[in-house]
Amino acid sequence: MKINRRHSRELCLQVLYSYIMTSNPIDQIINNTITNIDSEIAKEYDEEFLNFLVIKTIRNMEIIDDKIKQRAKNWNFDRIALLDKIILRQSIAELLYCDDVPSRVTIAEAIELGNNYSTDDSHIFINGMLDSIYHDFIKEGKLLPEIDLEEKE
Repeated sequence: MKINRRHSRELCLQVLYSYIMTSNPIDQIINNTITNIDSEIAKEYDEEFLNFLVIKTIRNMEIIDDKIKQRAKNWNFDRIALLDKIILRQSIAELLYCDDVPSRVTIAEAIELGNNYSTDDSHIFINGMLDSIYHDFIKEGKLLPEIDLEEKE
């Protein structure tokens, strides 16, 4: 069985969307989401990563939303597409709390989620926002810059 964090991120998006739309208990939403997914995904997703990402996103949503609002100067926060907002939220939580995932992977996965699940231009917006927020976190000392091994050679 191959564990696939991409599937976990997709499931996280679905869980967070359901949570925002229904306000049902998160355990119930996760169970319902897992019960209703494709059997291949059910075999391959990383349950621990999914639960961690969902909980960190929900518990830190106010802090995360403040960071999005700081960077979305030309956008009214309430007018940002809901799926874009959720993708940003879970990606920012991943940047901050998942030390074992390189930032560039988190950002690339967020762009892919935007491509697959949101509007035609979402990937551009998500990329720009996360790149800016990533650099903010480096300046704030919340993240260390990643060293590009190819540049050092």
